[in-house]
Amino acid sequence: MNDDRAALSLTTSRLRLVPATPALVDIELSDQERLAGELNVDLPHDWPPEYHDADRLRFTRKALEDPDAAGWWLHYIVLTDATRPTLVGVAGFKGPPSAGVVEIGYSVVPSWQRRGVATEATRALVEAAWQRGAEVVVAHTLPHLEASIGVLRKLAFAASESREAGVLAFALPRE
Repeated sequence: MNDDRAALSLTTSRLRLVPATPALVDIELSDQERLAGELNVDLPHDWPPEYHDADRLRFTRKALEDPDAAGWWLHYIVLTDATRPTLVGVAGFKGPPSAGVVEIGYSVVPSWQRRGVATEATRALVEAAWQRGAEVVVAHTLPHLEASIGVLRKLAFAASESREAGVLAFALPRE
């Protein structure tokens, strides 16, 4: 891993969150097996996770061209306590904070859901946001995504007003 990625990586007891770079996104868009090699991980049979598609990757790729965006977008979630490190999902911010507010999102492949991965990754992102000056972390999810709602509730996010019909909003202010 290059030094820039290593400096912005987040680690927990069993996860490593590797920030995406333009080069990593390019690799993923062209060859997912090559992405696994670049990250030195196993790729689960059900990769990619839901909502992690080519259109979103292209959008993220463009956003990552801004040097100030480093660490404020997509992170690859690597499970490190498996027999071999395994890429189990993605999480990240939807850009740097605006007026102290930053939005997060996450998605884990089905074979690794309901094992605390999203909660652990989201907790690491929230802590990183606080360390980097954010004052409020927000998240949006759909009403049928019960596991996603559960992650936010476990981390003490409170329901907030949504600007989009059919979308649930949550917020966690910095203490």
